[in-house]
Amino acid sequence: MESTLKTYFGFSNFRPYQKEIVENILRGKDCLVVMATGSGKSLCYQVPPLIAKKTAVVISPLISLMQDQVMALKQRGIRAENLSSAQSDSNVYANAQRGGYDILYMTPEKACMLAASFWSRLLDSGICLLAVDEAHCISEWGHNFRVEYKQLDKLRDVLLDVPFVGLTATATEKLVISRVCDDIIKSLKMNSPHVTIGSFDRQNLFYSVKSFDRGNAFMNELVKEISTCVDKGGSTIIYCTTVKDVEEIFRSLKEARIEAGMYHGQMSNKAREDSHRSFIRDDFYVMVATIAFGMGIDKSNIRHVIHYGCPKSLESYYQESGRCGRDGIPSFCQLYYTRSDFAKAEFYCAEAQTPEQRKAIMESFMAAQRYCMLTTCRRKFLLEYFGEKYSSDSCGTCDNCTNSKKESDLSREAFLLMACIQSCGGHWGLNLPVDVLRGSRSKKIVDANLDKLPFHGLGKDIPANWWKALAYQLISQDYLTETFKDIYKTVRVGPKGMKFLNSCSPDYQPPLYLILTPELEIDNTSKNAVGYGVVNGLPQAESDGLSQVEDQLYKLLVEERRKLARNHGTAPYALCGDQTLRRITSLRPSTRARLANVDGVNQYFMTKYGDCFVQVIQQLSKDLGLSLDGEQIQEHPMPSKVATIHTNKRLTSAKFEAWKMWQEDGFTFQQIANSARRAAPIKETTVQEYIFEAAREGCSIDWARFCLEIGLTQEIIKNVLTAVEKVGKDKLKPIKNELPEEVTYSQIKVCLILQEMGKLEVIVPSLQVGCKVDEPQNGTSKNSEVHEISNDVDTKQHVDGIDDLTCSTRKRQKLDASGAESRVGLEVNEDSVLDWLKNFENGVLLSDILEHFSGSKEESVVDLLKRMEAEFLIFKKNNLYKLISASAGYFPDMSSAYCYYIEGEIAGHHHVVVVVDFGDIARIDGEIPRGELIRSRQIKEALSNRSEREEIDWVSATDLSSGPPRSMVQSSHLSRFTPIETPDILGHIPSSAAPCVFGDFTNTLPSSPEFAS
Repeated sequence: MESTLKTYFGFSNFRPYQKEIVENILRGKDCLVVMATGSGKSLCYQVPPLIAKKTAVVISPLISLMQDQVMALKQRGIRAENLSSAQSDSNVYANAQRGGYDILYMTPEKACMLAASFWSRLLDSGICLLAVDEAHCISEWGHNFRVEYKQLDKLRDVLLDVPFVGLTATATEKLVISRVCDDIIKSLKMNSPHVTIGSFDRQNLFYSVKSFDRGNAFMNELVKEISTCVDKGGSTIIYCTTVKDVEEIFRSLKEARIEAGMYHGQMSNKAREDSHRSFIRDDFYVMVATIAFGMGIDKSNIRHVIHYGCPKSLESYYQESGRCGRDGIPSFCQLYYTRSDFAKAEFYCAEAQTPEQRKAIMESFMAAQRYCMLTTCRRKFLLEYFGEKYSSDSCGTCDNCTNSKKESDLSREAFLLMACIQSCGGHWGLNLPVDVLRGSRSKKIVDANLDKLPFHGLGKDIPANWWKALAYQLISQDYLTETFKDIYKTVRVGPKGMKFLNSCSPDYQPPLYLILTPELEIDNTSKNAVGYGVVNGLPQAESDGLSQVEDQLYKLLVEERRKLARNHGTAPYALCGDQTLRRITSLRPSTRARLANVDGVNQYFMTKYGDCFVQVIQQLSKDLGLSLDGEQIQEHPMPSKVATIHTNKRLTSAKFEAWKMWQEDGFTFQQIANSARRAAPIKETTVQEYIFEAAREGCSIDWARFCLEIGLTQEIIKNVLTAVEKVGKDKLKPIKNELPEEVTYSQIKVCLILQEMGKLEVIVPSLQVGCKVDEPQNGTSKNSEVHEISNDVDTKQHVDGIDDLTCSTRKRQKLDASGAESRVGLEVNEDSVLDWLKNFENGVLLSDILEHFSGSKEESVVDLLKRMEAEFLIFKKNNLYKLISASAGYFPDMSSAYCYYIEGEIAGHHHVVVVVDFGDIARIDGEIPRGELIRSRQIKEALSNRSEREEIDWVSATDLSSGPPRSMVQSSHLSRFTPIETPDILGHIPSSAAPCVFGDFTNTLPSSPEFAS
């Protein structure tokens, strides 16, 4: 599963929940996925068809969104297409029926219109799943309800045994989200679905809100801020509540010579499509749009989302702001509002068809107003509105938590306002009591005798907006309560306010300190003159460890990516994301193999753009004076330290070097794994295991830094030990099941090893290791949860063998009933080695093999391993032994291998030669007869019968990685030389290969001991 993830998506590990969801889909189980935008929902339905080799049908609401997703998938080497009214290729329908696509998108209308014969033929070809994206559109409680989605239940009767997957990123109020989930499950007729509700906390987003006054002064400041956003890089979306605002801002940007696009419902379809496409492909970086642009954008590198006006609901605001920073890089969400925005309730409620819907719209609109007026943590308010607990009162990533706050005693003014509201009877909106305080003698006030109140005119020297701002502060602090009937709001004094009033008299009020918002600072009468409503410099995003010169390289690579994408008619982010580009900038790989090892680089990118990108990296790095392969240039070299000498003979040179680079030279795990000193890159987990081995041999380790680098916190350690007390530590998966999803297997393994080595007391002194750990305190809650609605899941399902492995670097041992250690001396043979090695996909060191098979002599074990290498049952890489025997049913990790086959006639006999390159070794094998993985001695026997005129050149896999050898190209008999997917090499060669005759080849078997039989 991980190899598929790396091959097509470039990632080494799944994000939280993804793997569990994929496993349930592959078991044929219905799933409902509620996760935040940018958390990787789409991958949950994109991976299963690549594993199952069947088509995934995806229902999506917008054609533009489908087109963007198809474009991005094609850049990963995935066969994807859409069936829609915009599809111009007449062959797509026929190809789709035959199962010619891995992923097939269609709108709900199209899905319901397709003939039963289409679904019947596609079922015969194989359907892996049916996914319904934006599934909240099914529910009348969802804020984007669409009638067409309700008709999808018809497909359940046609696709009886196909798992249905509903996906939505739409957060909503806790009670409503339960109703939405129920509606989705019932409408799609899901059978005991696996329900995943992830966290809605977008930690990389910074939230900011400002009030403003409309006019040229503010518009000029806004244009300047947008210009700054463009200079910083990334794209910007400005959401407006009216078409008039869209056109006004677009015109102002044009006048300032800022390239921008426009998108709203009054434009023609072609104009909207052109604007959308240009924005996706970075022809311009700013889009001004109504909310019609919200759901239909699939662009990962949007850095700023600006809301010009209060949104109609907190749900829509969360979804629209969620378009920002989907790649995980720090990004910024700004909201500007005027008090006139709060008077649009009647407009928004016009779309409601029932009193219940009208009530839901009003509640959401009032929540959006409270968010605008908030003086406490915005992140906490958002998450708790959606029913998710947030333990801290300060997130550090919103304006209220980062700006300095001024407080003032407003007890006198608060007393006047609350007493006036109470005297008015609590049956009016906010405007009337404010008018009473300001001395108005309007007909409404005079007719109700409110001009006779003792408070009439006592606040006439203070602006009406100031009193309203104070009222919203009192509402946020629960002194006042705002309710509504139909679309009309009323304000009354709440219990907390009554308690305050009862302690007051006309001459005395107890102190009441409130935070001064810009509107409450009376001296500030011209907000836009000093830039209120405009961010005067967003918090700077961290440069992800890039130096100034590296940042120059990053910007140059962004431009090179844009040129490359334009030449190939695709979007830059579809080639590789900004996060991946930052990793490439930091590592500056010098070879194809090192570039392929960067997280986020997939196989299709390597095949199509790898050579070009490596050349660009080499040239630009040279121009900027940067070394390759991640080694930093020291502008001011430090005095050299006395080198540590390797004297421990039980510690291999590779392990010692890894320890020294990390402990003494200060390199990170990633830098060591990709160091230019290595012949080929290794995994970061391997580096960690080397350091553990060094620690066992007495080398000093900075454990605090180690835990910091892998994200192992005291809280995680406590939770792991609690889980171990409950389920034991023989297997990792039961421990993982007891922990929050964000805790990784790597962190669990490290925690167990540290416990074994007695180092937890050093890292967490308060822990008594080996004793029961207290449960987490109340208030500490998981930010996400997974609900299993049925009990029929096979809990014994393996997770790529990791649950069978306590830790590959720990000493293998058995405990008797008393807990004492008892050694088991096993004797070595071929079957026992194969059976044992299948548990360790990352390989095993010779020392571990010798220790496990301690019942045999070292010479016997080494001799057997050599024979098994010669028989192609195992191979050795970076001193780790791994399996490569297809016939035995064990499969190595070949995600980074280059595999080729050449098929032809040798001395009248049909023969296939296969070359596999694992990065630093080459394996050559062939098959006679077809379908059988042949060992090296059989190749020798087959080749010994060849005629004298025919020689076979055993070319190196490195030469083959960029195409066939020149001698083959020159041969007029060559008819096929094809790269094949790695699984195909294991026991199967495609039968479509055309025969060819080899010529101009001179050498025989290589002399390398790896090929000796």
